[in-house]
Amino acid sequence: MHYKIASLVLNASKHLNGCREVHITQPDAVKENLAGKLFILAEIDGKKTEVKKVTDFISESLDEFYYNDEKIFLLDKIEGLTLENIFEAALAKLNKALLEFLAEEKIHLHAEDTNLVIGLLFENNLYFSNFGRNKAFLIYKRQDDYDIINVETSASDAEDNSVLSSAGPKFFSSVITGKIPPSSYFLFCNEVLPEYLSNKDLITIITKLPPMVAAEQIKSALSKVNTYVPFLGIIVKNTYGLSASDLKEDLGTEISQSAHNSISHLNYTERRTEQMLAPAGLVNWSKFGKFFARDKKKTANKSALKMKSSSDSVASLPPLSRQMTVSASRMIKEKMAFGRSHSNIIDGFKTVGMTLINIFNPIFWKQSYSRGRVWLSSLHPRSRSMFILLGAVAVILVGSIVLTVINNGKKASAEEFVRMVDDLEEKKSMIESYLLYDNQEGAKTVIGQSLAAIDAIVVKGDEQTAQRDKLRSELEVLRAKVQKLTTVENPELLGDFNSNNTSAETRNLIIDGDKAYAADPAGKAVYTLDLKNKTVASLLINGDISALDKPVVWEDFIYYLNANQLIKLNPENGTNSILSIANVGADDRIDAFQFYNNTRDYLYLLMADVSKLYRLSPGAGGYTGRIDWMNDETALGDAVSMAINNDIFVLRGNGQITRLKAGRRVDFALESIDPKLENASLLREVNSKLYILDKNSKRLLIFNFEGKLIWQYRLSSLNNIKDFSLSADQKTAYFLNDNSLYQISLER
Repeated sequence: MHYKIASLVLNASKHLNGCREVHITQPDAVKENLAGKLFILAEIDGKKTEVKKVTDFISESLDEFYYNDEKIFLLDKIEGLTLENIFEAALAKLNKALLEFLAEEKIHLHAEDTNLVIGLLFENNLYFSNFGRNKAFLIYKRQDDYDIINVETSASDAEDNSVLSSAGPKFFSSVITGKIPPSSYFLFCNEVLPEYLSNKDLITIITKLPPMVAAEQIKSALSKVNTYVPFLGIIVKNTYGLSASDLKEDLGTEISQSAHNSISHLNYTERRTEQMLAPAGLVNWSKFGKFFARDKKKTANKSALKMKSSSDSVASLPPLSRQMTVSASRMIKEKMAFGRSHSNIIDGFKTVGMTLINIFNPIFWKQSYSRGRVWLSSLHPRSRSMFILLGAVAVILVGSIVLTVINNGKKASAEEFVRMVDDLEEKKSMIESYLLYDNQEGAKTVIGQSLAAIDAIVVKGDEQTAQRDKLRSELEVLRAKVQKLTTVENPELLGDFNSNNTSAETRNLIIDGDKAYAADPAGKAVYTLDLKNKTVASLLINGDISALDKPVVWEDFIYYLNANQLIKLNPENGTNSILSIANVGADDRIDAFQFYNNTRDYLYLLMADVSKLYRLSPGAGGYTGRIDWMNDETALGDAVSMAINNDIFVLRGNGQITRLKAGRRVDFALESIDPKLENASLLREVNSKLYILDKNSKRLLIFNFEGKLIWQYRLSSLNNIKDFSLSADQKTAYFLNDNSLYQISLER
């Protein structure tokens, strides 16, 4: 197809009078390829029931006159015959039929209250006829921007009479024909819509969004301005000349719109058919009510006759005998009534109890079956046939009721599923529009609501399950865009340090130049992996080694923390030396260390358990002159890592960062992100960016110095991330998982 089309209807049902509808035909693929697609935009004031009949008549008659015209199939065989001729002929038939219909139904339409547009789209050709004050706008590309022109033509020519009848003028006296320019748009709307949206707003919305999403955006904007004025519109996009990527962008929205229209049409047809074919009722319960009422009346009459007869007989007795007889009869009646009531209650309980017991007794069912057969065989053949027939009718009746209940339940469930899917499709379009206008908070809110709604959907069958899962995956993609999150399913494996030593137990990772270094304190070695040729080698560490923790690269050397000492490793020749740290005892715990100030090579130590940051100066054989760098009472008890760049950034275990300047805490906080950062493990600073590793959630997060999230990466397939490091240009991140080295690209 060379076009895409969407309708816009807002506040049309809030008016007691008149009818406002947009109708877009849904012919089958063969008819659409041969004859295009019809559309109607109608706004008629008057009695609601009358004008509704008129709009229904117009839509049904137009479809019949146009698509059932046999000349459509002769377009290639008759010279000079065009779709425009067939469309004009259909309009002429419609005009005649409509005038006859108005006369027959005695419906009077006022010219000033009648606005109709009937059009045809075929490839990139447009034919339409306008009656009334509806607008028609062409939005076309002009140089590097879009321009809008009004091509409306009034075909009403209301002459001197104000009422349309069978003797009045034609409704559609002219047809406007033309081609929609490539990559251009056409907007049909009622008179009030351009009064609430400027040309600039219309151009921006229609040209930047697919037609269906543009219609929803216009409805959202108009609903905030006025909730009572009706707005109607049809948006047409000419896709002739668009690239394949642009066509792919709109494909999902168009498919959902077509599916929605088809399902709505099928549901409407099904309801109408069910109403026409529904029987008066499988069971007429009112007849049973009358029967029981008549039986009750007969019983009451009999009781009255008995009482009267008894009274007459008593009246014939002498006065004293009559008094004794009345008293005795009253006592007898009371005893009989009491005994009968008591007996009925007891019998009822006995019957219920025996029934419950016998339900699970197979002997009872066998005896009942035998007695039933005997009783049935004792009946007259005619009575037996009637009984069997009544039994069959009862079974059919019960089966029919059960099947009806089941089918109604299935139908209601299917309709509810379709309704919820349609709501989610609308929300998905809303999310895309929010993202287009950079409304992150609005998109985040709607995504949360949509995912909760998807979890609440009850699905039945593989088709509904697949449709629900497809919607969820599309929403997850949108959520990842809002979260600034990239999930890396399969990071690239560079090598395994076990290839050098099968019993290696690497603890940490550092990248220096073209090599990766992983320390193994148990083996008193540092393994190297050449990032270019993927070869693995080892460097043995001399001395009393108990740990090789928290590696730091400083001035072409790699430093490791070894209890209360530093191991200085020369990666060029593999030699190492041990540097002492003054005033650090065996029981002191160093949580992190860093170097800063190239001229003095200061060593900074973080000792979180005592909330201290110490600075030491280089001396003979190590670092001395320890001073307390902190100038306030900032608590650092939960600190796990730190980084230095003019200021000192201390990473807390809860995922927050404390920023220190000149020994004092300054205001700084990371923005809230989704998913939340609750268990941070390691912090590195490179080129004014903070890199945080969260081992639990397998994420690497990147923030700027203002605390704003730049991006986050999740490595879902790595189960034991020990450490990470970055390349010199920060375009690649490396991860140590177990004893293997992986890399991912940080370029987006």
